Amino acid sequence: MGAGHRLGRGGLIRLAGLGASAVALGVVIHSVDLAQTGRLLAAADPVPIAACLLVVATQVGLRSVRWRVLLPKPASGTKIPLVRVAPVLLVGYLGNAVLPARLGEPIRAYLVAGRERLDAAEAFGSVVLERIVDTASLAVIVFLAADAVRAPGWIVQAAGAAALVAGAVLAALVTVGLSPFARVGLRLAARLPAADRTLRPATKLADFARGVDRPSRSSAVLVAAVLSVACWALDATTFYLVGRSVGAEISPAMAVLISGVTVLGTAIPSAPGYVGTFDLAAAATGVALGIAGPTALAVGVLAHAVTVLPTAAAGAVSLVAMGARLGSLAKAVEPAGVTATPAAP
Repeated sequence: MGAGHRLGRGGLIRLAGLGASAVALGVVIHSVDLAQTGRLLAAADPVPIAACLLVVATQVGLRSVRWRVLLPKPASGTKIPLVRVAPVLLVGYLGNAVLPARLGEPIRAYLVAGRERLDAAEAFGSVVLERIVDTASLAVIVFLAADAVRAPGWIVQAAGAAALVAGAVLAALVTVGLSPFARVGLRLAARLPAADRTLRPATKLADFARGVDRPSRSSAVLVAAVLSVACWALDATTFYLVGRSVGAEISPAMAVLISGVTVLGTAIPSAPGYVGTFDLAAAATGVALGIAGPTALAVGVLAHAVTVLPTAAAGAVSLVAMGARLGSLAKAVEPAGVTATPAAP
């Protein structure tokens, strides 16, 4: 029953993602002049696109530094070399691009724990904390950018709500951590009639909380937040350069807003590679800011290509260099492999 339940849940996630992507693609097809978008893409200036590749490479480097800051130290007591962190991060990006449900995130936690002999829960906790810091930073930046460009009310309100929630969660993690909440969950689970079945997930929550709380030192979180701001500035630079490539009049603040809303939109379940949802979010935000539909879609398509394809390709190279297989890693972390002690690939 357990295996069947897991299979059914995974199938539902995949089905939901495919459905969301299909709906997004349908909206794009019926609301934008695709022929005009194609002409804009065909005439795109390659120089800004080439510059985007340098920006993406710099962003990967900064994200590797940020994750290294949050990762626990190995038993040796020395920080993991950056040259060993970056390839694992790239494998995670590959997993996010080709697998459903953002499996790249637990995959990189599992992989780094095995390669560096780290506690699996702490490694996974570092990834979760990184995502929280990243989302909180992005939400605040998007809110400020939306206010600066006098974006439509729905964008300002959504960004403000996201910033408020993300900031509250981050503040709770920094001040009290997740462990107190996990302990309450364990006590409640022990009192339930089916305690033998409810204690196991509650115990996993406690392990997860330990992983999140371990790296959540104020100094590490502060450094990670500063690096996140720099990374999102680079992400916005990519959208700005892509806009220049297709002749779109995009200000820096507009680029921040379009990139931010687009990234937040990828949190919606979708087909692998964020097909449809990424492009619709970018196009819809661009149109809301006064950019013509075909041009806004061209910006989204190009930004999608220059951010996902190079990192996924680099992840594939890293995977081969490690002698690992993405399918095996996906099976190991779905649904609870990250809580086990992983073997080095």
